[in-house]
Amino acid sequence: MVYYKVGKTMKQWVLFLSSAVFIGIISPNILLFTLLFVTINYFLGKWLYNNILTNKRLFIFWLAIGLDIGILAFFKYINFLFDNLNVIIGWTGQNAWLQHIDLIIPLGISYYTFQALGYIIRINRKAEKAETNFVLFANYMIFFPKFLAGPVERSAHFLPQVNNNITFSQENVSAGLRLFLWGMFKKVVIGDNLAGPVNLVFSNVENYSGISLMLVFIVQTLHLYCDFSGYTDMALGIGRVFGIKLIDNFNRPFFSRTVGEFWRRWHISLSSWCNDFIYNPFIIKYRRFGNRAAITGIFITFFVIGIWHGANWTFVVVGVLQGLAISYEFITRRKRMNIISRMNPVLVKFASRLMVFIFFCFTLVFFNSKDIGDAWYFITHLFQDVELKFSGNKLIFNSAAFFIGLSAFGVLMFLEYFEEKGVNVSKLFLRQSRWVRWSGYYLLMAMIFYFSGAGSTFVYLQF
Repeated sequence: MVYYKVGKTMKQWVLFLSSAVFIGIISPNILLFTLLFVTINYFLGKWLYNNILTNKRLFIFWLAIGLDIGILAFFKYINFLFDNLNVIIGWTGQNAWLQHIDLIIPLGISYYTFQALGYIIRINRKAEKAETNFVLFANYMIFFPKFLAGPVERSAHFLPQVNNNITFSQENVSAGLRLFLWGMFKKVVIGDNLAGPVNLVFSNVENYSGISLMLVFIVQTLHLYCDFSGYTDMALGIGRVFGIKLIDNFNRPFFSRTVGEFWRRWHISLSSWCNDFIYNPFIIKYRRFGNRAAITGIFITFFVIGIWHGANWTFVVVGVLQGLAISYEFITRRKRMNIISRMNPVLVKFASRLMVFIFFCFTLVFFNSKDIGDAWYFITHLFQDVELKFSGNKLIFNSAAFFIGLSAFGVLMFLEYFEEKGVNVSKLFLRQSRWVRWSGYYLLMAMIFYFSGAGSTFVYLQF
């Protein structure tokens, strides 16, 4: 591999050129836009750092924040704003006059915008210096494994790794390839095979009710987890091959006992980013208001998490629902702990995990719906026309793919259960003989080849 044959400076160029080629193949226009965005933030970071002790600091800081948020808002939310303004104009009896702007949302913009914001904020806090090496900074922003769907990296985590002279490590390459293979298995064999019913129902939800909606209510969560965590594992695996450890996004979220814990295990890079740069600064600034500040901070944080996902009121509802749940947990914690202490701990653990899972399934109805109307139809028809009649149901029996995906998910949860119990399943597997290990690798590759599902893209590419 050329990457490990060259020195530190050339390694950085290899990463940069690889990322540029990757993005350029997708779209030369997106490459030009992304490089312009990176260049702007590179110089803004240097300008801010050079004036960190002067009276220009706040002006430069807010200019950088305003530019980054403004660029994101323009590309991602301007037409959403126009639609809602047209509704308000319609209420006055006037004809709507704001026309959509023909825009293509640049791929990855939500991810690298948050990375740029975190970088600028940390410089303003004097927590780190501005990066003077443009290529190094560009790698932080657009490193190709994480470019399309994250994770949302931190400059303090990524830059020191790439700034070192990364040397070849057989362990890194082997671990990276294993992780990539495992991620592809989760995405292709589980996620894609479970995508069929989800896509079918949400594309025309009014054709379904009862059992079909109940099935999708559960399956949508399994599908999203395997699709998104599969991508994350693949991105982490490629990064590891290059000697770079990216932030993991998942830590067995379905074993969470509260919604708050769930968000410490699900989309970790985004939720922790919002915690560090939105929630914590807010409650520190307004701590004199006590619990009111904490609850307000929770809602602001989850509004941002919701709207970050897309320009649709469905995502706002998702954020509000999560905010309500976590606020409830915050307010009632002492009372709940008092009640739980008098109950069977095994029953409490099972019930709490089940409730968190069902709540997340409920919020995903809004996440997956085209609009609020579709989500409302789904919810109100969930228990209508319930007939336990599977024969001829194309949702389930269209092919064996659905059952293959569901069975593979069962294996995944079996392994995660032991991981949750403290068993290092990966280390245990690596202790086995070469024959056993390579049989496992070939089995995964065979399943990926023979049982690849119908899903063609990653869900989180749209964000």
